[in-house]
Amino acid sequence: MTSDIIINKADFQRHLNGCERRLNDLTNSLQSIEKFAQKLLINNNEKEQEIYFKQLDEIIPQIKFLYSSMITLDQSSFVENGRKRIDSLKSNLEKNRIKFEQIQQYARIKFGYEYKLDDFEEMNGEQQEQSLKLIEKKSNDERIELDVIKEHTVIVNGLEKDISELHGAFIDINRLIHEQGAMVDTIEHALTTTDVIVHEAKEAIQTAVDVKKRSSRKKWILIFVLISILIIIIVILCVIYKVTPPIG
Repeated sequence: MTSDIIINKADFQRHLNGCERRLNDLTNSLQSIEKFAQKLLINNNEKEQEIYFKQLDEIIPQIKFLYSSMITLDQSSFVENGRKRIDSLKSNLEKNRIKFEQIQQYARIKFGYEYKLDDFEEMNGEQQEQSLKLIEKKSNDERIELDVIKEHTVIVNGLEKDISELHGAFIDINRLIHEQGAMVDTIEHALTTTDVIVHEAKEAIQTAVDVKKRSSRKKWILIFVLISILIIIIVILCVIYKVTPPIG
């Protein structure tokens, strides 16, 4: 008898609660069977003995189901959410199984009850097989998880490399911006200096023009003065010539 597959935490809790109820029912059933055996010792008849044997036969599948349920719980990915309860269930289930085997032996000795001695050995073999499958499944899950971790590691390393390259690009851009800023400052300073030089040159040219104009004016004044002096000298010479009588 197999159990439902556990797909979420709610299913896990439901399954765990169900196992606890079944184990409690199993404990009560064993207590009732023990009491029934005591009555059967006092009043043994075929009908009552048949009922007693039937009760014993019904216990076996209950125990098998609970063992199978324990494996299902162990295989669940939510097992850590109820580890203490599961361990307690396993311990109590093992106690009930041992107790039931003692009841079987007692029934065989006292009432001739026949049962398969290897019932629980087969169950233990099946449990071991399922445990091996569980171990293999966990190993596969661990390998898959390891592969996923490796894949994530590769992705993270790639992202770190991309981030490092992006950081380097930002540093280069910042350096270029700084260099361009320095260049702009140099150009601005050169333009300012050029403007000052142009302004000074303009003033120098204007000064030169003014000096030239003043020099030209002085030149014409000097020429005029020289001409005036020359005329005066000629006039004086003429007057002297007219005043002075000729000799002889």
